[in-house]
Amino acid sequence: MSRTADIDFHFVHPVTVTAVVGAVSPFGWSPREPLGVSYLIDEDDDFDWERGGAADAEFIVEQLDSSDAGATHVGISLFSEAASTGGTMLFFPGRRMVSFTPSIYRRQLVEGSSITDIAWYLGQFAGPLATLGLSGYEARDVDG
Repeated sequence: MSRTADIDFHFVHPVTVTAVVGAVSPFGWSPREPLGVSYLIDEDDDFDWERGGAADAEFIVEQLDSSDAGATHVGISLFSEAASTGGTMLFFPGRRMVSFTPSIYRRQLVEGSSITDIAWYLGQFAGPLATLGLSGYEARDVDG
């Protein structure tokens, strides 16, 4: 069985990738992860993530925002170098829901546990995203 953890953030109005990255960047989060920049522009329902160079991060974010926000899923990796953890932000069509999945050196609730420290991730993102019109969130960590 595999563990699944994510947080779905709901917004009053559509948000852009630029706005989300801009809101969390003062708190140490960046699209630049250890292997470059992972991103998704899903035009064929395959959800094939791609990788770009760290120097291309701003260009990639612009490309994500220029996609069809009404019909296309887009995503970007976010990483905190100071905390040595990160994950992916998936933007749903309409851009009023954004889901974060801790997938890069996922923080554990207790050392040796497989349970994700969801509260830590919420503490990192909920405040900054509230400035963008966050209306609520759903968080889960389930086995299986």
